[in-house]
Amino acid sequence: MVGVDDNESQLLSRVAWLYFNEELTQAEIGDRLGITRLKVNRLLQMGREMGLIRVIINTPFKDCVALEGQLTREFGLVRAIVVPTPERGDRHLYDAIGRPAGEYVSQVLEDGQSLGVGWGKTIRAAINGLTVRSFRGITVTSLYGGVPKSPVNPFDSTAMFARQLRAEVCNHLAAPMFVSSPEVRATIASQDIFRTYYQDALQVDMILTAVGDMTAQATNIALGAVTHEQRRDLARAGAVGEFFGRFLDEDGNVLDHPVNHCGMSPDFEGLCKVPHTVLVSGGMAKVPILKTVLKRGYVHVFVTDATTATNLLKP
Repeated sequence: MVGVDDNESQLLSRVAWLYFNEELTQAEIGDRLGITRLKVNRLLQMGREMGLIRVIINTPFKDCVALEGQLTREFGLVRAIVVPTPERGDRHLYDAIGRPAGEYVSQVLEDGQSLGVGWGKTIRAAINGLTVRSFRGITVTSLYGGVPKSPVNPFDSTAMFARQLRAEVCNHLAAPMFVSSPEVRATIASQDIFRTYYQDALQVDMILTAVGDMTAQATNIALGAVTHEQRRDLARAGAVGEFFGRFLDEDGNVLDHPVNHCGMSPDFEGLCKVPHTVLVSGGMAKVPILKTVLKRGYVHVFVTDATTATNLLKP
């Protein structure tokens, strides 16, 4: 071994064997071989640097860990969480990525903080990942208005988050997700109760949200929040998907389109300034809007599946 004499090579081999195969601690190895724990640590580090020791991780998650690093570097994220893509259908995908998103929120949310909640099937699945802790002073706030006759209504999702987190306050946006005209939106938003709501919504400590794609199967379209005619018109205008209740173009700008002037969600730019936004979404249909949102730096933590992550990293 270049740079290592025979005695040190033998010692390194013994240290590596005891550490990785017999699973002794560095202190136990030092005692057995009559050397210090510091020297054990130095030998292990030297072995890695020289390529004499290689650790092979052979689990279904090894590729996911690599993708997490690539996503973090490519899009300047604080953290990426990638899970294996389920072999069966969208319903399993919602659960596969929703659960770790809920677990993450449970881990980082602190007493006295407020959580802004998006909507959709993936957000609903995230509830199953929430870990019950003895939270105190938590506030949960919906970032979307309601959708009639929906199994994943934002009202219900927000209430379920609040119950699971033992929140002291649960704020609902008591309006439709989209109204009939910009004038109706302006009239409703001008009421004191809504002005206060919007101000408070922009002060949340963390947001957990998803994105909407432009297919006919997208949740906001399939459930009637946006009509099929509006979807086609938005697509012709250059929309790649929806984020924070606004339809964005490829560069991440809010389209100057009537639908975007009818949404009842809080101010888009204000929401983008929230310091801790967690985005959870997956599926090939969502790749265009996900790439746009990630490139613009609108989010800090991203939870997705391996197939989606791989396609997001393609040039």
